[in-house]
Amino acid sequence: MSSLMQLVELIEKLESNENSDYYLFKILRAHILPLTNCAFNKQGDKFITGSYDRTCKIWRTESGEELLTLEGHRNVVYAIAFNNPWGDKIITGSFDKTCKIWNAENGDLFHTYRGHATEIVCLSFNPHGSIVATGSMDNTARLWDVQSGECLHTLLGHTAEIVSLNFDTGGQKIITGSFDHTVKVWDVKTGRCMHTLTGHNGEISSTQVCFNK
Repeated sequence: MSSLMQLVELIEKLESNENSDYYLFKILRAHILPLTNCAFNKQGDKFITGSYDRTCKIWRTESGEELLTLEGHRNVVYAIAFNNPWGDKIITGSFDKTCKIWNAENGDLFHTYRGHATEIVCLSFNPHGSIVATGSMDNTARLWDVQSGECLHTLLGHTAEIVSLNFDTGGQKIITGSFDHTVKVWDVKTGRCMHTLTGHNGEISSTQVCFNK
């Protein structure tokens, strides 16, 4: 079978939703440059996209309508998130070394968090939506107060880039995964490292917290 015929067959399968739980719903021409990330709000009626074009866009899921474009970063918008379950705030982390927090309803900018020495590549709201964590290629993570924009703690100890982080279900602890082959567990209130988990022989690229009681 020729490559063209294979492509036609693949497109036909994607366009058909018969006997399938999943099917192609919509294709959006989202940004002028490649996308870096995407994320839904809790309700699933909106989602956001980050891009090399230095913007974050907010979309309506059902219609594919572009609702807002968040502009202000001076480099790639790499990491993005809603403050679920509320979904009224958005954070964006950029290669310009800053994290911005936005009003998800009208696109207003609340704060710009500055302090990292290099690119921000991961971020998260805590479960209460009161603290933002950012991880950077500068080997550190930072905790920020959402209301004031103040840096609460700088988490020091990794010897290579931090590329993944997650709060626990109570928001009292946070884990960071690094290219130094380790995961660290931190106390959010004090910023103290509680444990360093070793055993991997290569870079850690992703982490998750189990939410079972």
